[in-house]
Amino acid sequence: MNCTPKPGYIFREYTAKPDMFFEILPADWQESIVPYWPAYAGSTRIFVLEYAGDIVCGGLVFSQVSPDTLYYRSEAEKWFDNGYLYLAYIWVPEKFRGRKFGSKWLEFLHAQFKTQKFWLAIEDYNLVNFYSPSGYRLVKEISGEWGSEWIMARQI
Repeated sequence: MNCTPKPGYIFREYTAKPDMFFEILPADWQESIVPYWPAYAGSTRIFVLEYAGDIVCGGLVFSQVSPDTLYYRSEAEKWFDNGYLYLAYIWVPEKFRGRKFGSKWLEFLHAQFKTQKFWLAIEDYNLVNFYSPSGYRLVKEISGEWGSEWIMARQI
């Protein structure tokens, strides 16, 4: 499924060719998703934003508990039970930062899934400022031996 509402940008699904997205992720992110991908591939989709032939942003859309939400599985299951999909591993390669590609990725995703609710978790509280203009609101903080994360949600 491709979506091209703005010239020069292509929003494309890469679920069938995950390695093309995974290779742009930092090594520690690759370690936390690539080994688990076979178990999640049937319920997770990968979307990328391309510009001038480069992948400038991408991320995963989960419909079940993901590797990074296992620490708070019951919380994650509540969101899925309420019809939300989980966004994770949203990445803009360093050389493309500062050009609003992450915001554009969210814009394209929301345009493609107009009636879908989404949630995500952030480890850096400063990211609230990034996600808020895209309609995400801070819902709660969750803490554990892994540290703290903040859950944000976007309703339709």
